[in-house]
Amino acid sequence: MTLATLVRDSTLEGVTRISLDPSLPRPHIGILGGVHGNERCGVEVIRRLERDVADGRIAPTAGTWVLIEGNPAAIEEGRRFTRGGADLNRLFDLSFVDELPRERWSPEHARAHELEPLLADLDALLDLHSATSPTPPFAIINDVPRAAELSRQLGFGFVTHGWAAPGLLMDKVTIGIMQRVDRAAVSVECGPHDDPGTVDAAWDCALAFLRASAVLDGAPPSGEPTFLEVVEIISRPSEGFRFTRPLHGLERIEAGEVIARDRIAELRVREPCYVLMPNDEVPVGRDMVFLAREAPPVS
Repeated sequence: MTLATLVRDSTLEGVTRISLDPSLPRPHIGILGGVHGNERCGVEVIRRLERDVADGRIAPTAGTWVLIEGNPAAIEEGRRFTRGGADLNRLFDLSFVDELPRERWSPEHARAHELEPLLADLDALLDLHSATSPTPPFAIINDVPRAAELSRQLGFGFVTHGWAAPGLLMDKVTIGIMQRVDRAAVSVECGPHDDPGTVDAAWDCALAFLRASAVLDGAPPSGEPTFLEVVEIISRPSEGFRFTRPLHGLERIEAGEVIARDRIAELRVREPCYVLMPNDEVPVGRDMVFLAREAPPVS
């Protein structure tokens, strides 16, 4: 039995490095969970990997695994972000460093500031999430070519791209850091928060990612997913703006259907599309649904 070195970072909470080599060589392959504290699947995967390594059931075959619990304070509270805090996965452009006095930083501002150099140093990143509404697991990739290749080896039916377009989110999220340093990153929505199958999907995805990154024995899944290009983010404009019927993630909507309205306005889709992460319980001004259309495979 080969035992790996497991090193907990003494200066950065929630970070563990695992390698067969005590020098912790490259490639540094990151798995991130709990960026939103109420999304437990990634945290469960990280802790299971740590247990299995400590017990000798699993070990890297090369490089170093970097396991990161994204938002420890929110994980402890069981909330998306800390009470009175901010969405950590909208802070990684670090614009607040120049715009917000440090005494007004929330725990999420401080965490984004300390995680950014760690993430920027990784050679590849998997960021595990779960969703409010029912959804099949799907991948979100940055625009580095290797990310599309990795996404084909995760075993999912859908891969979304185009998040770097103007008005979308790439500059603010974890995988956007990786895009800035031209390294592949994949976020995965693994299923609904409270579905036990979501943790299973996250675990299978993590193993596939490590295998696709050539740092764990075994062959990852292969296949050609359906690629979707994200084209719109719809923010909730009013308290009364609600979906006209329950929507599930990755549900296909036909042209002409009104999917949300209030007393004044309605949201009517003009071409066939898919809905991603629909949630009409978000506060006014927050992301309510993302719209995507089928696109040619990313090479």
